[in-house]
Amino acid sequence: HVNRGQTLVLALLVMNFLLGFLSLVVSRSERSSPALRWWAIGCLLYAFGLLVTQQRYLPTAAVAIIGNIMISWAPIYSVRAVLAHSRRQLNLQLAWNILALTCAVLITNNLFWNSALVNFTAPSVIACVLFVIGARNLLVAPPDDAGSAARFMAGVMLFAVAVWLLRAAFLFNVLDWAADRDVADLTVALFAIAQLVVSVALTMALFWIEVRRMEASLTKVAFSDALTGLPNRRATMQRLQEEVARSTRTGRAVALMVLDLDHFKAVNDSRGHHVGDVV
Repeated sequence: HVNRGQTLVLALLVMNFLLGFLSLVVSRSERSSPALRWWAIGCLLYAFGLLVTQQRYLPTAAVAIIGNIMISWAPIYSVRAVLAHSRRQLNLQLAWNILALTCAVLITNNLFWNSALVNFTAPSVIACVLFVIGARNLLVAPPDDAGSAARFMAGVMLFAVAVWLLRAAFLFNVLDWAADRDVADLTVALFAIAQLVVSVALTMALFWIEVRRMEASLTKVAFSDALTGLPNRRATMQRLQEEVARSTRTGRAVALMVLDLDHFKAVNDSRGHHVGDVV
């Protein structure tokens, strides 16, 4: 018999497999994206962790340890992906230390304490810490040309933290106070739905950042000179039209200054175009 909580957990598992596979395929396209590749690893780790926790063929302790360690590992790659375009990166040493502590707690719990509450909350603790760090870094140093997407992503990450904290509070009551199994099932189902929303929203936000940066890159290529980085003819003519229009509206004069380097062709002819580029 599969209850609604298990059904929605399976839906969450499948959704993360799909999101991870999609991100991996896109990351390996012509425009390689480390951010999408790390996001794919995070989604797939989370999905495999859920898959392990749902099976019944291995010993219970092994299932809880392996599955929850994979779930705890996933946020490191997810937050690394989120901050890939930010000016503030994830402190990997801190992240690995928190993961090592989480693994020690999970192993000790399943070998000696056997508390279901610890198995539920330990992965949430590392996820909350890393997501708060990620959201803060996004807000303080958002990616260039993708400020709105970064703020949206930071908001979703903080929403995810609130969801995990609420889940921990509800599960504390459900598991430690021997509440009705239907209440436990409903709690798992509701928070599985919230996690589905978070997974999809964060993936969309990451793609939004990728698209905005791609647009900015294409605009730079279209309107700047590849050698010097200065505005090219198209950008110059567009700006001149804007300034002439401004002059017409305000009645203020506008001037255009043109500079030329004498005998530059002689450098190319005598020294070659590479030296001319350097000059």
